[in-house]
Amino acid sequence: MIKKHDVQTVGKYWSQIIETLGEAVSISDPDGIILYSNRRHEELTGIPGDELMGKSVHELVRRGLFDVVLNPGILRSKQPETQVQELASGHKLVLDGHPVFDEKGNVALVITYLRDVTKLSEMREQLMSQQELLKAYQKMQSLDMTMDDMPTMVQSKAMKQLFGQLSIIAETDATVLLLGETGVGKDVFARRLHRLSDRSDKAFIKADCGSMPKNLIETELFGYAPGTFSGGNKGGKIGLIEAASGGTLFLDEIGELPLLMQTKLLRLLQDREIVRVGATTPLKVNVRIVAATNKNLKKEVEAGRFRSDLYYRLKVAVIEIPPLRKRKADILSLARLFLKFFSQKYRRDVTFSQEAENALLNHNWPGNVRELENLVLGCVVTSKKNVIELSDLPFATTAEVRLSAGEGTNGMEVTGKSMKEILDGVEKSIILRGMERVGNIAKLAKELQLDRTTVFRKLKKYEAE
Repeated sequence: MIKKHDVQTVGKYWSQIIETLGEAVSISDPDGIILYSNRRHEELTGIPGDELMGKSVHELVRRGLFDVVLNPGILRSKQPETQVQELASGHKLVLDGHPVFDEKGNVALVITYLRDVTKLSEMREQLMSQQELLKAYQKMQSLDMTMDDMPTMVQSKAMKQLFGQLSIIAETDATVLLLGETGVGKDVFARRLHRLSDRSDKAFIKADCGSMPKNLIETELFGYAPGTFSGGNKGGKIGLIEAASGGTLFLDEIGELPLLMQTKLLRLLQDREIVRVGATTPLKVNVRIVAATNKNLKKEVEAGRFRSDLYYRLKVAVIEIPPLRKRKADILSLARLFLKFFSQKYRRDVTFSQEAENALLNHNWPGNVRELENLVLGCVVTSKKNVIELSDLPFATTAEVRLSAGEGTNGMEVTGKSMKEILDGVEKSIILRGMERVGNIAKLAKELQLDRTTVFRKLKKYEAE
C-alpha cells in the first residue's frame, strides 16, 4: 500500500521525474490549455516552454504552429488517441494522447507524448523511391531487350574503325558525344557502348530531349519532391537521371534542350549531383552521360542557343557516325539483315532480286539506316511474291533508278531509236537523278554548268512525261 508521504515525495520531484523519461511530454486540461511541457518537448517543437504555458492548443493551431489537436477527441471517447502532426518547420511528430480521470470518471488532464518520426518518414520515402527506381529499371530493361533482337552488322572500313573506337571508350566512364544525321544509328551506338561497359548490368535510360514537352522536361529529367504539385504524386517522383543511377543515361537530341535545362545538366556533369524540382537538398548520382545530336553544336554555341561550357563538358569522347550514303559497303549487308529479321518475324520467305539490290546500293538514303529499315519492313509486309523486285521499291519510279539498277539493255531500250532519242533519254535520267540527289535546281545547274532556267524547263518537261 502506497503511503501518503510517498505520494508527496513523488509529487515533490515529479517534474524532474518527467524530465528523465527522455520523451517529449505535455500536459493540458480538457479544454486544451497547456499546463506543463518538458525540455524535450521544447527541443522537438522549437517553442520555449514558457511561451506554451497557459496557451490553448486551439490558439497554436490558428497561429499555424500546430495542425493537430487531440483533446476534443479524447474528451469525447475517453480513450487514448494517436495522430501525426507536421510542424511549420516540416518535422513530423507522432502525438500519443492519454486521458487522466478524476474521481467521477471525467477527463481531468490529457498527457501527450511526442515522438519525432521525420527520419522514419524520410526512410519510407527513400524506400518508395527505390521501389520506383526498380520499376523504372525493369521497364527500361524490357525495352532494351527488344533492341537486342536487331544486331549490328557492318562491312565498311569506317564503321569497323568506329566500333573499335567504341570498345576502347566503353572501358572508361568518359562522357560520350555521338554526332550524325538523323537515322544513322546513334541509338545503336549508345546501347552498344552501355553493353560493353562495366555498367552493363545496370540501367540504360534513354531521354529524348526533342520529344519532351518544354514545360515537363525538368520534372521528367530531375523528378520532383513530395508535395511540389497539387495533384502530383504525394511521395514525389523519380526523374530519368536518378533512374539511370549506376548505369548510363542517353540524352538523345541534346541540341533541343532549353538553355535553363542546359544549366542544370552542367551541374550534373560538374558535381555529379542533381536537385529535384521543389527540393533544396542535392542528391549525388553516379551516372554515365552519353549524348547525341544531329545538329552542329559549335554553330549552336556561336548562335547563343547552346552553352559553350556544356558543349566542352560533353566534348570529351566524340564519335561522328557517317551517313549511309558514305558507307555503301554497309547498305546490302544491312538490307539483307533487316530482310532476314522481318521475314522471320512475319513468317515470310522473301529475297531481293539483283535489280532491287542494285537500286538499294545506288539510292542516296537521306533517311539513312532508319529509312532502309522501314523500307525493308514495308516490302516484307506488302509483297505478294517471294522476290522483291525493283518495281516494289517506293523510290524506283524514275528512269535514272531503272538505269542504275540495270533494267533492260543497260537500263534503256535503244532498239529502233534515233541517236537524238537515246541522248534525250540519257539527259532525262541525268536531270532527274541529279535533282533527286541534290534536291535544288540552283545546285544542279551549277554542277551541270547549265543555266538555271534551262534546268527548270527540262525538269518540268521530264516530270510531266
